[in-house]
Amino acid sequence: MRARLAAVPRPVLVAVGVALAAALAVAVALLLTAGRDTATGPGPTGTVAGATAEATAAPTPTPAPSEAAADAGEEAPPAPDAPVVVDADLAAPYEPTTTDPVALDATATFSDGVTARLVSLEAVQGEAQGPGEVAGPAVRVTVELTNGTAGAVGLGAAVVNAYAGADALPSEPLSGPRAQPFGGVLAPGASVSASYVFRVPEGLRDRLQVTVSHDPRVADVLFEGAAPSA
Repeated sequence: MRARLAAVPRPVLVAVGVALAAALAVAVALLLTAGRDTATGPGPTGTVAGATAEATAAPTPTPAPSEAAADAGEEAPPAPDAPVVVDADLAAPYEPTTTDPVALDATATFSDGVTARLVSLEAVQGEAQGPGEVAGPAVRVTVELTNGTAGAVGLGAAVVNAYAGADALPSEPLSGPRAQPFGGVLAPGASVSASYVFRVPEGLRDRLQVTVSHDPRVADVLFEGAAPSA
């Protein structure tokens, strides 16, 4: 006789089906979750979505050096490109002026009260001792300054020059013989002499000009006349 299988009640079959469906849904959910975690894991730069959003935000501006120094209580350094202001009077070249010429044996007076005179003019053989000097016929000029002011006068900036010939050509200063320029301080009422040697060819001695300056802020005095022959 053929054996008959026991019949399974329908409610039991339904419950089993529901359980299998639930288990399948859980398995599918787990698979989807694993895939999503893998997709949203660290990228090539090692940042996640939240960190990337913060990194792309506007950066905080860096304060300028002057602002940083002010915050630290320090004095800000000047800007490197700041223009340098130069006083026009200081930048202008010095252009000496002279008083009207006087004779070689006369006394000339500066506008500040100091006076000058040429004690002597001598024909000498100029000596070349300094760089660039050329020995030759020369004239030694001895100048005397007298301080007619109420205060001491510094002579460190005193200058004596000579010009010869009809075209007033500059005469080359020489170191000797016995050249001794001005220097030091001249007391009120005192006088002092100094000697200068200038190379002056014989053919230019018909007209000799000598300028004397004791202070660049005061106009030079000018002597003019014939120089002695050798």
